[in-house]
Amino acid sequence: MVHRILYEATKTESRYLLACLPVRRAGRAGLPGRKDSQRPMGSFPLRLSISLLLMLLSCSLFAQTKSELQKQRDELNKKIELTKKLIGQSEDEQQTTAGQVQMLNQQIAFREELLANIGKDVSTIEEEIGEKEEAVDALESKLKALKKEYGDMILYAYKNRSSYDKLMYIFSAENFNQAYKRMRLMQSYAEVRTAQLAMIATTQKEIEQSILGLEVDRSAKQILATEKEKEKNKIASDKKEQQNKLSSLKTEEKKLRTQQKKHESDRKTLTSKIDEIIRKEIEKAKPKTTTPSNTTTSSKKIELAPEAKIINADFEKNKGSLPWPVSAGVITLGYGVQPHPVVSGAEINSKGIDFTTEKNASVLSVFNGEVSSVFSIPGAGQNIIVTHGSYKSVYSGLNTVSVKVGDKVNAKQTLGTVLYDGEQTVLHFEVWKVNTDGGVVQNPSLWLKKR
Repeated sequence: MVHRILYEATKTESRYLLACLPVRRAGRAGLPGRKDSQRPMGSFPLRLSISLLLMLLSCSLFAQTKSELQKQRDELNKKIELTKKLIGQSEDEQQTTAGQVQMLNQQIAFREELLANIGKDVSTIEEEIGEKEEAVDALESKLKALKKEYGDMILYAYKNRSSYDKLMYIFSAENFNQAYKRMRLMQSYAEVRTAQLAMIATTQKEIEQSILGLEVDRSAKQILATEKEKEKNKIASDKKEQQNKLSSLKTEEKKLRTQQKKHESDRKTLTSKIDEIIRKEIEKAKPKTTTPSNTTTSSKKIELAPEAKIINADFEKNKGSLPWPVSAGVITLGYGVQPHPVVSGAEINSKGIDFTTEKNASVLSVFNGEVSSVFSIPGAGQNIIVTHGSYKSVYSGLNTVSVKVGDKVNAKQTLGTVLYDGEQTVLHFEVWKVNTDGGVVQNPSLWLKKR
């Protein structure tokens, strides 16, 4: 579109200019009282320019969102592959176990999360397609207007192509200043025609690029729709396998109840051992004071050593970002009271979380600290407690131990390997906080980094 060029001239000149220039008057004229040197000689319509700017910003946000969704999808696919691998290893033993059902449950959860992720990505692409279609419509309207204006200018130029008329218009000026302005006007009009032609070419190119982007988005949407359908079929297949395994395990419910009682006994033994260790540490840490009657009493206040205070503070600062105690694994048992995955009516009261991992997997310290205890539970493997100021991390179900009491360890340092019990390889992990009254168990999921 061409903006009106205002200048100081006579009423006759003004009428002549308005007859010459194809001007849009509805809100497009220059501001009254502005000098000629301040007048824009030609620009994109403000509303359309803002629309295009918003479109570019939306495309950038869409690209960022799609990138994040793709990253999440890649992580979920890795988790699904790991669960498939672990289930496969367990099935090599030619028996169906409750652990397989737990891993299958987790795999189904991962697949459902993946399905939701794909759904979000499809919605994002649909929204982006809508934005681009609106942008194409706006560009096509702009192109139509530009072509009409350019055609009007060409027609006017054709009707007034006589050099004599142009010269007469300039030389009929009342003074030199007016003649100069008339000459600049004619030059500006030629420049506007050139700029109008360039805008037409640019707009046509923008339309072509937007249409190409639409084709890419529609193709991506179709690929995701196919992937979504495949994932639905996989979930249905996993659920069918889950039911088959549950049916198979129902015939072994007596055996599973016996296993459940053994695991419950092992967990109680572990908790009792931790409580015992913490009580001894509290008694040892309490300062002794002597009364006039030479009787000894204990103060309730426990003072940490300076280095322990630093570790304690750092441990608390890292809540929610501690590394996993295994490099790769699947959480098959969460924290707290929950129903048994197979045995009806049975509950599991877990003071930590279970990581099912690969055979001979390494156990890693989640933070800097000192090994304060190493002990075994018959039939449940080795156990390690690492102290981090007033906090303790507990690693239970180890086959081998590579540290000893008193060793200083760093985050991600190997403490040993996970025990394989003949059915699966599971590490039980807990976090405790010590105060003057004893130990308070924490939810490890709140301390570990999300994966």
